[in-house]
Amino acid sequence: MSISESFLDTIFTVTDPDARLRKPGALFEFETWRAGDALPAGAAVGGFKTIPKNSKVKVEQIKIEPSGSQSKIVFALVAPAAGGAALGWTSTRNFSGSFRNVTLGKIAPAPGAGQFGPNAAWKGGAYQGQITLVQIVDRTLEIEYLSEAIVEPYQKMVAAAAADGIAILLNSGFRTYANQKYLYEGYVAGRPGFNKAAKPGSSNHQHGIALDIDTAGGLGSPTYDWLAKHATRFGFIRTVPSEAWHWEHRPAAAATARAAGKHQL
Repeated sequence: MSISESFLDTIFTVTDPDARLRKPGALFEFETWRAGDALPAGAAVGGFKTIPKNSKVKVEQIKIEPSGSQSKIVFALVAPAAGGAALGWTSTRNFSGSFRNVTLGKIAPAPGAGQFGPNAAWKGGAYQGQITLVQIVDRTLEIEYLSEAIVEPYQKMVAAAAADGIAILLNSGFRTYANQKYLYEGYVAGRPGFNKAAKPGSSNHQHGIALDIDTAGGLGSPTYDWLAKHATRFGFIRTVPSEAWHWEHRPAAAATARAAGKHQL
C-alpha cells in the first residue's frame, strides 16, 4: 500500500445521493445528459450525470483545485471498483468519510531551499534541515501536511481506532516557519480566533513530530479516551498539559510512558 498516496489503494463508497460528474477540463462544472446518449433509467436529456449512491469506486487520479481564498477541493477520476472504464471526475466529498485522512502525495524539498522555506524543519529555535512532507486531508476537508516519517504510524493508529469504532481526525500537522509566525503574532496581539502559540522556530509542529487531533473536549470523549489507552502503542504521546489535542510522535518516550501505565509526559 502506498503510504504517501493512500487514495490509490483504497476502495471508496459513494454516499451522496447526488454525486455529480464533473467536466474534465472544468471541474466546477457538471456533466449533463445529451440527446443521443444512452440514458439510464430515470435520467433525462439536460439532467446531471451522477454516480449511483452506494457505488464502490477506485480512484485513478486526483486534482486539487482552489476554492475561495484558502480552501481547496480534491477531485477524483473514478472507475468501478470491480473493474471497467472510468466513470469520470467527481468531488471526493461525495465519498464515505469525504477523503479525511487520505494521503495525496509527497512534497519533496526544492533544490536549494532555505531555512524559511515550506519544507524547513525547526527545533528549539534552531533550523534542522529540509524534510519531505505528505499531503493529507484533515477534519474540515482542508489539506494539511505531515512529515513523511510519521505518516505510517499515524495511519496505523487511525486504522486501529476505526476498527474500534473511533474516528481520529486531524486538525493540524506540520507548520512552516511562516505559518507559525502568523499564529504566534495573532496570539500575542490577542486577535479573535488565535490560541496560544509557540514562538516561530520553537514549535514541534515545525519539527514534524506534532499533531493536533480533534479530541472533542478531552478527557471523557471517546476519541481522547481511546488515545489515552492506545496512542502510545503507535509511538504517540501527549506532551502539552493544557492541550488535550496536542500529541507528538516520540516512540521512546511513548514506550516508557506505556510501561508505566501513562499516556503523557
